[in-house]
Amino acid sequence: MTLNNGALNNGSATQSDNKLNQDKATPLRVAVLVLNKGDTALNGLSDELAHDSSLMIELAQFTTDLEMALNLVAAGEVVTIESQQSTLLFMPALMAAQRKLHPHAYLAGMQYDQTAQGASVKALGQAKRDLAKVNCQRSLVIDSEQMYQQSQVAFDALCQLINDIAQRTITRDDNSRHYWFTERYQARVATLNLQLKPENEPMSHVAMVLTQGTGRLKASSLLKAERLFCLLSGTSEAELSQGLWALAAKLDNIKMMADDSKISSALLALMQQNLHEFKLSTSPRFALTLQASNIESLAQEIVSMSDALSRVFKEKGQYKTPAGSYFTAAPLGQSHLAFVYPGVGTVYHDMLSELHHYFPALFARLEQQGDLKAMLQADAIYHSDKQVAEQMSLGNMAIAGVGASYLLSKLLMDEFDVKPQYALGYSMGEASMWASLDVWQQPHLLIDKTKSDPLFTSVISGDLTAVRQAWQLPLDEAIEWNSFVVRSAPEPITALLDRYPRVYLAITQGDTCVIAGCQHSCRELLKELGKRGIAANRVTAMHTTPALSQHDNVIAFYEQNIMAEAVNHPVTFISAADTGKGIDRGVGDQQGQLSPKLIATSIADTFCHSLDFTALVQSATRQGARLFVEVGADRQNCTLIDKILKHSDREQLLDNRLSSSANLTSQCCTVPLNAKGSSDIATLLKAIGQLISHRVPVSLTVLQLGLKRQLALHQQLNGNDANTLSRGEA
Repeated sequence: MTLNNGALNNGSATQSDNKLNQDKATPLRVAVLVLNKGDTALNGLSDELAHDSSLMIELAQFTTDLEMALNLVAAGEVVTIESQQSTLLFMPALMAAQRKLHPHAYLAGMQYDQTAQGASVKALGQAKRDLAKVNCQRSLVIDSEQMYQQSQVAFDALCQLINDIAQRTITRDDNSRHYWFTERYQARVATLNLQLKPENEPMSHVAMVLTQGTGRLKASSLLKAERLFCLLSGTSEAELSQGLWALAAKLDNIKMMADDSKISSALLALMQQNLHEFKLSTSPRFALTLQASNIESLAQEIVSMSDALSRVFKEKGQYKTPAGSYFTAAPLGQSHLAFVYPGVGTVYHDMLSELHHYFPALFARLEQQGDLKAMLQADAIYHSDKQVAEQMSLGNMAIAGVGASYLLSKLLMDEFDVKPQYALGYSMGEASMWASLDVWQQPHLLIDKTKSDPLFTSVISGDLTAVRQAWQLPLDEAIEWNSFVVRSAPEPITALLDRYPRVYLAITQGDTCVIAGCQHSCRELLKELGKRGIAANRVTAMHTTPALSQHDNVIAFYEQNIMAEAVNHPVTFISAADTGKGIDRGVGDQQGQLSPKLIATSIADTFCHSLDFTALVQSATRQGARLFVEVGADRQNCTLIDKILKHSDREQLLDNRLSSSANLTSQCCTVPLNAKGSSDIATLLKAIGQLISHRVPVSLTVLQLGLKRQLALHQQLNGNDANTLSRGEA
């Protein structure tokens, strides 16, 4: 039933006699859901409830319409406010619970006042909420001279805020968006403040308080008409070529459609059928991935891939395009798959900010398991000021780095069912691998320890008390510590260290090294070396001689209980503690099983000695690792590994020990899951495509479910019943 605003206003609720304002101490208990035009809607909500049994208000004057809806809800009715783009559905919270519905949000307070602060205080008081617990505050000015247009703006703002709550998304002032983090076990709370003009009205401000509902928006589809992804398989070059041109023919047919919406639907259907057929294929030897942003680009990717196939097969190499299309004629398979975990310093402002739209269930699980906000150091990483993330302390960077690796590990393993055979870490990345691969029982316990333990706050960082003790400095003498990346082999640096006792060779990594210590001495050594160093401006004595005094403390810090099944873990964990000694083995191989003490000692050995990342990568390849997937923020380790493999090839060629056709570079592959400055999803899909081409078992379910929802949406929008509500999307 549609209610006529003009007729109902005679005797309807007003600001003075609003039934809902009679008892300001009682919170509103109104369940709210947003139904965007064309969206499939709520789990268990039938068309009969939404249309036949509900009262519909056509949007005209926002505050009056909203008051009317709330008074009807207070009388036990189900009400919708309709606009051209969206519908807001209101019902008593108890009714929603009885019907087992999952509201996007609850409207818990709505109050008027002469000032914005007064209205907000009243509304929060009605909602029984503390201002300190409000996660998001938004304000809007409504001009009564343009009432209809302004009402639409206010209505859209309310719908957007409810959508953000349901999608767990914060929108900052610059319109950038990221996950809506909260303290553990705390619901999201938001306020919307409206200023009504002219301001000379007695109650010119209204505030609303919204709290998190039990409903979440469905995951966004990884694939869409603007993000195309197709897979082809075959046992030979001829089969792959045939598949490429068959796909090209299908695209030609789609291009002939005159309607853009039909082209989009046809592309979604094509990808859905393509993934289904690929999933049914009986593990052929070769697979290639095609990615593009539109149908024309996909056609070009097909041409480029077709032209490259013969050369790739002849060289047993690989081919990839900037768009993400990929093929290898020498697939490495899961048996050579290694997860690589980066160390401190790779985290960056707004990292991984897109992922929660596509994997909301994953974020919900991680929130239940531990403090996700603390794990990612969200207050710093997602601060509006980029410099806050750049100026994080060593401990906080370590926490955020482990958190990013943990999240990406769970994404890859839980959502795509990718399982590694090997794992290794760069520096503190070794701690990340133990935390991320289901070894430690409670890795989250290390968050508070890292923030408070002197080891990270003052001993090997901050005041550098371990360095002061090693250098025998008085308390009043300042330590000017720095580290420098220098393009040099380690030998020339090592030859000079005796003359610079306060300089240390901290890290060896391919064609570069990292020296650390007294800033003045480091600069003098670099001058004598004839090399230019890039200052890292980071205060940490890890991998230097002074850290050796902390070996027992590091063991105590990282000695964590492990899961019972982790004793005989299927992954081979490769540590720089062994490879630095020239030993090719996994942690626990000699003892036959893993133990908390063994793991902690391995971390401490790496932590307190110079890190030879070159030796670590070379040892990993000798043990069988070939396909290196970097599981963490940015792609710095991929760059280093590529350089190390090329450097190793050159050394072996000079020694006449290796033919150019059998080099490590061609036998190995690096795959980043994330890259600073690139789209999270684009980089992820490129990684998935590479893994599939290397014949690593990858679940396609996430891709298929997203396409299924996209197709349902397109069919609904293109049908005659575009506003019909259907089941399953709450």
